[in-house]
Amino acid sequence: MSEFNSKKVFISGGSSGIGKGLALAFAEAGASVFVSARGKDALERTVNELREVGTSNARFDFGVADVSDSNRVNDVSQKALDILGGLDILICNSGYAKTGTVIETEESDFRSLMDVNFFGHVNVVKAFQEHFVSQRRGEIVLLSSMLATFSIYGYGAYAASKFAITGFAQSLRQEMMTYNVRVKLFLPPTTDTPGLEKENFDKPALSKEVEMGSLLNATHSVDSVVQAFLEWFPKRKFVGYASWDSWLQYFVIRHFPELALTIADGELRSAQKRLDKKSKL
Repeated sequence: MSEFNSKKVFISGGSSGIGKGLALAFAEAGASVFVSARGKDALERTVNELREVGTSNARFDFGVADVSDSNRVNDVSQKALDILGGLDILICNSGYAKTGTVIETEESDFRSLMDVNFFGHVNVVKAFQEHFVSQRRGEIVLLSSMLATFSIYGYGAYAASKFAITGFAQSLRQEMMTYNVRVKLFLPPTTDTPGLEKENFDKPALSKEVEMGSLLNATHSVDSVVQAFLEWFPKRKFVGYASWDSWLQYFVIRHFPELALTIADGELRSAQKRLDKKSKL
């Protein structure tokens, strides 16, 4: 991964999960890395780990920021540019999941998911956009989710915020290509992170049952997702996936949308039957 040596990288949501995994991988490859998130303690621990695995001439630091707060994001972005001495790669990774049926999900939850998952990416991009435009080079990666391609029971609010990222990324790609800046979109699958643990805490029983019975819903490790990201990143492809099942899911949804709906509906009905049977035991 010599292509990352001496690169300057900013990662939002970089204190845990996929973001932290990417930060460590870039540091090991010789890059300077700046991470942001809401929790100072977790960020400090992450930076200490980056310094342990990184090269002696690389720079590592952090900034505390809620990505839904554009003023705070602007402050942290300036700190990152000052510490790193510029920026080559911007990775927008922040976000969280909250599940529930539409009828049970509060309007405030819909808005919060959009504020963090979608507007959080927008805020981070806009904070660094002038820098990339002026230097006329660099790479911006927005992490979304496989649920940005197809939503299922219990994920209406979450998937909407992830679908929004896809539309934003597609437009941003054309805008930034006029400045020789590359924009890419990565779609992680279900990944074993602290965020997944929180998501499962109040997930609807039917959603859990659907996922347990789905052939295309394997839970992947952070390491495998990070490795897939690093293999995809240097390529010219706009959209990136972490696994064969993610690719297959996207292929079916894109080319056979009605078939995808039929499969999803079948999984939902089967899951409901299993739940009904369990309730009678």
